[in-house]
Amino acid sequence: MAGTTYHATAITAWLTDTAGLDPDAARRAGRAVAEAWNACEFYASATCLPLAAALTASGRPAAGVDAVAQALARRFGTHLHDVPAWDRNPLWRKEIA
Repeated sequence: MAGTTYHATAITAWLTDTAGLDPDAARRAGRAVAEAWNACEFYASATCLPLAAALTASGRPAAGVDAVAQALARRFGTHLHDVPAWDRNPLWRKEIA
């Protein structure tokens, strides 16, 4: 959303409390996602790569990244673009496989 500021602490809290991620992993992902979203980088790789790393660090399969990313985006009222034209790194799925 234009004009919205995304706070790493709020994203981290959601990742910890709702998604059940390890606090340290959630903190790293929360910072990365907030930084990307505040730069209007709403494409999948900017969000999913840090989330996949947080899932893995929390002992969960990275395959759950889509569900976590979509729930996070809904919670914060944004939309992640999965269309390659919006994504600077459309092959991000290969990086987390």
